[in-house]
Amino acid sequence: MNTDTTVLPSSPKGSICFVITAMKRVTQRDLARYLGISQVTVSRALAKNPHVSEATRQKILAAAQELGYQPDPVLSSLNAYRRTRQPIEKGQTLAWITGQEEKHSHSFYQGALQKAAEYGYRLELFNPNAKHMTPERVMKILYNRSVSGLIFAPRRNPHTELNIKLDNFCAVGIGYTLQSPIVDRVITDHHHNVMVGFTHLYEAGYRRIGMTTTLNTEKRIEGRRISSFLYQLELYPDVEAIPVARYINEPEAIMKDVTAWIEKYRPDAIICHNPLIFDICDNLGLRVPEDIAVVSITRNERWKNYEICSGIDELYPEVGAMAVDVLVSLIRNNEYGIPSKRRIHMLEGEWNPGKTMRHLPQPTS
Repeated sequence: MNTDTTVLPSSPKGSICFVITAMKRVTQRDLARYLGISQVTVSRALAKNPHVSEATRQKILAAAQELGYQPDPVLSSLNAYRRTRQPIEKGQTLAWITGQEEKHSHSFYQGALQKAAEYGYRLELFNPNAKHMTPERVMKILYNRSVSGLIFAPRRNPHTELNIKLDNFCAVGIGYTLQSPIVDRVITDHHHNVMVGFTHLYEAGYRRIGMTTTLNTEKRIEGRRISSFLYQLELYPDVEAIPVARYINEPEAIMKDVTAWIEKYRPDAIICHNPLIFDICDNLGLRVPEDIAVVSITRNERWKNYEICSGIDELYPEVGAMAVDVLVSLIRNNEYGIPSKRRIHMLEGEWNPGKTMRHLPQPTS
């Protein structure tokens, strides 16, 4: 850190001389003079601009550490403000990379579309699995159209791998399903959402709490709902440990397997994510919530009785908007390509008390 030394004039009596040593912030101009290069090069290197070679960048970073350079937070905030106030003249488009399941991503997309517009970007759909299209061809099209960043929509199939290179793009994925290429993730907090639903049921007096889920869903989210449910059973030992009902995601299998599971274990409350649960309860003559409580951990418009359903709204539009927030941050920091360490951004769901559960009467002593 540099210092400035200022000698003030003598006091009126001429007996005292004041010497003030003040710390001076090292600037990018100081680094440029020290290294004998332009300030523009220093600025680009510190901003991770891909047009600066890695060797030059490392040299500048070493000098910055040696001289004690630190970014000015006030100036950084001002620059960020200026960027939001100025029209985006280059790379005005973000790409929403879909798969075969666009309809399942509609809410995510709508949230991302609105947030992108707030930043001044267009958001366009690109399907690497469309007819006569390959992932490589899609990436070439995106590059030629000066697309700034990519959002990979959540996919129905777990462990998806796309044979594409991200060297020229910033990218983020929604959910866990995209395994390759590695990108930062934006997701709903499945563990927290199950915990909230379980806790509300417990506090309402339920002690035979069961959970149903599809095999494919648990693979897509890496078992986070089941692990959260089992953890709640550890926290509340007075809740009877009913095995989790796992089933294939087909209507006939769901109706058959979940019906048999309810008849065998007789839960007084069910945490689930498939709206067919109401039809199953109707077929069994179980009234909701008088005979059995239903809590959805994916409460959305697909659900029968959506308006009155108790459970968690996973806030899909907000997750889509968060994906754009993260992507724009990557673009502004010039963080192109595969990240050295993947970052995961989580959004907690929102509890809705609804009317498909009730507070059970407490036993009299």
